[in-house]
Amino acid sequence: MYIIFIDESGQPGGFNKEINELVKNTSNYFILSGFIIDADEILHIEEKLRNIKLKYGLNPYHEVKWNTRYKDIGINFKEITNMKKEIMQIVNNYKNSVIGIVMDKECCYKNKQFIQTHNDLYAVALHLLMERCCMQITDEKGRNTTIPAMLFADSRKNDSNNKLDIELQNAYLRAKNMGTYFVKFPNFCDTLIFIDSDYSAGIQIADFCAGAIYRKYEKEDDTFFNILKPSIRTHKGEIIGAGIKLYK
Repeated sequence: MYIIFIDESGQPGGFNKEINELVKNTSNYFILSGFIIDADEILHIEEKLRNIKLKYGLNPYHEVKWNTRYKDIGINFKEITNMKKEIMQIVNNYKNSVIGIVMDKECCYKNKQFIQTHNDLYAVALHLLMERCCMQITDEKGRNTTIPAMLFADSRKNDSNNKLDIELQNAYLRAKNMGTYFVKFPNFCDTLIFIDSDYSAGIQIADFCAGAIYRKYEKEDDTFFNILKPSIRTHKGEIIGAGIKLYK
């Protein structure tokens, strides 16, 4: 069985249709990242992530997010930078395990009639990510494989945002039933599973993957992306279009 953990970086919304441009101080890009592994590997990943947290004097069972401020967890800037690099190196043990969907928000909202809201943008990103996950599974196991894949996402944790979870679940089911022109989605299970990222090493890893990809595109800083790069899915030696999809 495959397990796919997803998380995002940047905001899917922030476009003002009245003036036809992005709202000031919102991100230019929205990133949806997936970390796909064999289910047998999850215990090893959990142990490696706990050990890194212990090394920096952190509670191994408390979540550290990509955008956590170093002062909030009692370490310095150099330490949190090194910690991020070490977490990226965990992922390097798993080739073709990372997929990043990079949504150019302004282009999407201006040029795609089917993208009207932040839920639409997220749904398209999810569909593109699922397509590449299925392509990777067929690359590894053959075109007619029935090996299952379960997709896990971070729960929003509160009632006021529960509608977002419902929208994402609906987007998952639509994508699962539709597939794409290139590949159907026979491997995905019947439901998207929401879990609390506090208790999921996989979701935390996906968060760091999304953060590294976001940093490259939004900030033009590829420091962490270059460490992540060996684990990004490739096709015929190329990551663009295969593991990194820029959509605009």
